[in-house]
Amino acid sequence: MTKENSGLTLSLCKAFDILNCFTPETPALRVVDITRKVDMTQSNVSRLINTMVAYGYLERVDDSGFYQLGKQIITLSGVALNHSELRRQALPELYDLEQKYEVGANLAVLEKNRMYYLAHVDSRRSPRMYTMVGHTTPLHCTAIGKILLAAMPDKEIEAVMEEAGMPSFTYNTITSLPVLMEQIDQVRRVGYSTEYGEHALGSACIAAAIRGRSGAVVAGLSLSGKYRGLSMREHEQEAAAVVMESAALISNKLGCL
Repeated sequence: MTKENSGLTLSLCKAFDILNCFTPETPALRVVDITRKVDMTQSNVSRLINTMVAYGYLERVDDSGFYQLGKQIITLSGVALNHSELRRQALPELYDLEQKYEVGANLAVLEKNRMYYLAHVDSRRSPRMYTMVGHTTPLHCTAIGKILLAAMPDKEIEAVMEEAGMPSFTYNTITSLPVLMEQIDQVRRVGYSTEYGEHALGSACIAAAIRGRSGAVVAGLSLSGKYRGLSMREHEQEAAAVVMESAALISNKLGCL
């Protein structure tokens, strides 16, 4: 389906293309930078940018010639987050996990073959200077990603991995589908998944599934960092019991018996 024949409004598509140029890696861009990324002339890009600035979706960075996402984007993202029933029900449990066990706690869902963060609470031992909300990460090398994959039929997992790929991030990253499927089988047996240094060296994460009213998996909950200041790997069973209990509590709040 192309933009020209799909019934979509072409000018809106082009405006969204411009917004999508802004990423965590490129949070500020010039008109010439955006023009290189999209299939438009520089004059058309300039006109659309001026319109988005007027409506608050983009804003100028001083007199540098750079633009960044505007505050209207933050307003709309707040509306979307606050309207999420899943996030509202999960947040108290995430805060409780951090308070009791001194770990980071994360909530994520499946979005376009990637893991999408809806909420996170940092461990007081290692607070971040940025938010994870809205970030996406691969499925094959993250604990929540494996939990979400484990809810799929094997054929669907194969199709997702073929489309998304299995890039290597560390020497621990699983890049073989048969090896990943062995881990997925283990996840299905024990009810939780793990990730030790697969996406980032030194990382440790344990995840469990959150289910909706129908009983289907709708999200994943994970603990990350050190468990009570101790090695997550060495205390895996204890930490896994905690995260599975918290995931079950959230599932119950969502109507899953």
